[in-house]
Order: sequence, then structure tokens, then C-alpha cells
Amino acid sequence: MDHGLKKMMNSKKYTLKPGKHQFAPGSPAEHDNDNLSDEEAAWYLKAYPHIVSLFVERLESCKVEKLEAKASPRQRSRKSTAGIPSES
Repeated sequence: MDHGLKKMMNSKKYTLKPGKHQFAPGSPAEHDNDNLSDEEAAWYLKAYPHIVSLFVERLESCKVEKLEAKASPRQRSRKSTAGIPSES
């Protein structure tokens, strides 16, 4: 990823996937990261929620916990022996 794209992704709340995108049915594919502000993106997402898949998922804004920490000791032991036939 080039430096300019990294900088833009860190400064914008909403980042589109590469290319031009159509938001409203029947409208041209004209939206990209160069011409879309965060305010416009928020408005379009509210009006057309189906376009959420056109944006890059921002993992740092998600509240994600490590699954390993939540797994019980039994689940962890099963995970480590997955794919090994049992001797029963």
C-alpha cells in the first residue's frame, strides 16, 4: 500500500474500496476517495445502507476480543488436537 493511501485511510472515517462506485440506483458510478467527504459518505450510508460493502472495513474501530481468551480450557484443548483421530 502506498504512503498516500495509508495517510488518507488514517485521516478519513469512511474509505471506499478502489475504483468508482454507484451509490443510488440509476446514478452513474462517480464516487471515489478523491471526491467523497466523510459527511457525504455518512449521508449516503444512511440513505442507502446497502452500499456499506463498498467501503473498507476499519478493524481498529471494531471492538474485537481475542477468541482464545474467551475459549474455555476444554475448547482450547479440542482446538489443539483438531484433525487427530481419537483412540476410542
